[in-house]
Amino acid sequence: MIFVDTGAWFASVVPSDSDHNIASGWLSHNTQQLLTTDYVIDETLTLLRTRREAYRAIVLGDAFFSGRIAIIYYLTEEDIQQTWQVFRHFSYSLFFTQINWNIREKYSVSYV
Repeated sequence: MIFVDTGAWFASVVPSDSDHNIASGWLSHNTQQLLTTDYVIDETLTLLRTRREAYRAIVLGDAFFSGRIAIIYYLTEEDIQQTWQVFRHFSYSLFFTQINWNIREKYSVSYV
């Protein structure tokens, strides 16, 4: 199982992104199950919409919520509380990044 973050999803659907060919090529040839979170989906769809890619946001959202491209992990209150404890003790930690790290650790998954 491989965890996919916002940057990879965004690049995979936006042809003008400098990493589009790499991201879309990798995703089209990948054979492993993909994992993402509701937070990553929120960030990705919002980023697409704010970058004037509303159509791509809808198409990607449909793919997410139909289960065609990844398993969606919905964060629990425990996940958020655990992240908060790390975040408040380490000044270098970004909340969103720490959540993704905790989920990857919890499921022992690779990262894209």
